[in-house]
Amino acid sequence: MRVDATIVLGCLLLGLLGCQRGKEQAVVIEPSAMQTRATLVPGDPFGSASPAYARLVEITDAAFALPWNDALEDFAPWLEEETVAVERALSLLKAIRVGPRDVYAVANGRIAIVYDNIADALTEASRLAEAAGFEADWKGQEGRLWEQSNAFWARCARGCSTGGAHLDAWDLRCRAGLANSRVKLGL
Repeated sequence: MRVDATIVLGCLLLGLLGCQRGKEQAVVIEPSAMQTRATLVPGDPFGSASPAYARLVEITDAAFALPWNDALEDFAPWLEEETVAVERALSLLKAIRVGPRDVYAVANGRIAIVYDNIADALTEASRLAEAAGFEADWKGQEGRLWEQSNAFWARCARGCSTGGAHLDAWDLRCRAGLANSRVKLGL
């Protein structure tokens, strides 16, 4: 059973103030389906990273902060902005891959969240377009996006599982994201 590092550290620091865990193991709480939405982004678990990573964080945070408003007429411009964000993040990921592995793993998770966000919106936009009697040119593309999401979640999960206790929150998030993308792909 995995021990949550923040609980243990808090208990060590506040041991005399009532934590009183004794020999009990920490309970690991898996993120629920609601928590695996794109809005759940753990904090960065490491100190200052490279300028490329800092820029990737800016780009992905901006993409997370820009949800689609569920209006079909606004979908194409929104999708264009999200696509540009992914392309920029992917170019920065190339610079990060030669750096620390924990930074690279988390960067993959951040990109996976953007892919999840786009895939969820594309699925909903396809449903709305069909209900309105439109033939959407993006119809059937959700699978490709979930495949991309799955690949990034897998890299994140692999990197975080071997990266140490400082990656525990991202490890849980990446495993949940990987499981979610596999469900969407029917795996």
